[in-house]
Amino acid sequence: MNGAEALLAPRLEQRIIPGLERVHRALAALGHPERKILAVTVLGTNGKGSTAAWLSAIATAHGLVTGLYTSPHLVPVEERIRLADVDIAGTRLTDTIASLAAFPELSYFEALTVAAILEFSRLPVDLAVLEAGLGGRWDAVNAVDAPVALLTNIGLDHQAWLGSSRTAIAAEKAAALRGSLALVGEWDDEVESTIRSSAAPATRIMLASDWANLTAGPLGAEITVAGLRVPVRPPLAGAHQLANLRLAVAGAAALASLGLHPPLEAAALAAGIAAVRWPGRLQWVRVAGRDVLVDGAHNREAATCLASALDDLGLSGKVHLVFSCLRDKPLEAMAALLAPRAASVTVAPLASPRATDVARLAAAFPGAVATDSVAAALAGSPGDGPILATGSLRTVGEVLRLAEEEHNAR
Repeated sequence: MNGAEALLAPRLEQRIIPGLERVHRALAALGHPERKILAVTVLGTNGKGSTAAWLSAIATAHGLVTGLYTSPHLVPVEERIRLADVDIAGTRLTDTIASLAAFPELSYFEALTVAAILEFSRLPVDLAVLEAGLGGRWDAVNAVDAPVALLTNIGLDHQAWLGSSRTAIAAEKAAALRGSLALVGEWDDEVESTIRSSAAPATRIMLASDWANLTAGPLGAEITVAGLRVPVRPPLAGAHQLANLRLAVAGAAALASLGLHPPLEAAALAAGIAAVRWPGRLQWVRVAGRDVLVDGAHNREAATCLASALDDLGLSGKVHLVFSCLRDKPLEAMAALLAPRAASVTVAPLASPRATDVARLAAAFPGAVATDSVAAALAGSPGDGPILATGSLRTVGEVLRLAEEEHNAR
């Protein structure tokens, strides 16, 4: 545990209390750094991080100095805050978190959000891209007034905080849409009216497809936006990533229309898209002599996308599944999607107080082998074919940590 993590650890014990008052008080005491940055907020159930990473990369390729705030982290906490396309230095984050000692009421996520806003205002950045956490009206990133917001999609996740139905979750997330313009990546009749009625009255709600279109082909895709037709080869795998890419491109076009981003140029757009790196999403790594595909799918919708990707990649029935998840996730629904596509299943508990009990994990996957850690699950996975590690971003983070340790030991 490094300096920043040690300072943040006590905040993990705090109960989540809805409301922006704590963040507003801290920002006011710090001189309102949120008023010194231009921000875009990225909300939704799945795809927020990928969308935010693409928008940041596109803006960087057009010459802007960007700040990118995402969550959760996979390995070091510093990866949550990127300044000019580089993770914040550990000593710098430690100092910034230490400066927030006067605000003990801030939760873990709230403290990191305030730290990100402070750092973005100090650099300063031309554009801050802020990924929401839970993503409802009380999410800490909503303490920043963003002229443009991006809403990826609505699915079932974090029901204890956002509501038990897609309609209720849509209402909570749309209540955070209060800038000049909000772009929605995916929606349907079930949530459209809810999104429109729950957003701020002055906010114009539009679809990403109103701004940008994307046509997929065997060798990549072609984006049509702002009078441009740009062939691209997106580096993030999976058909679902194309929707995230379209939303990010649409967000850049919307910002440009408001004079908040340079006019889009074909070469810069292609370069930004190609430059994106977003770990833990259909990413191959090497651990203990095995090829391991890691993916952060942790709810029904994300597991559906992962299952489709396995089919498209010709991996169904060939991967040896290593699975773990947190106890508030739809274990049985994810198991129903992934078990038929696995040659074998090994389950392991996560090192978290919110981890699902290993006995329940094993019960969801009849015939699964139970182990006591993700590392043991990887080492004990049968055969010599590829391994798929999924179920939680914590699972992914553990695999990436092991891969990094092996690489550094060479």
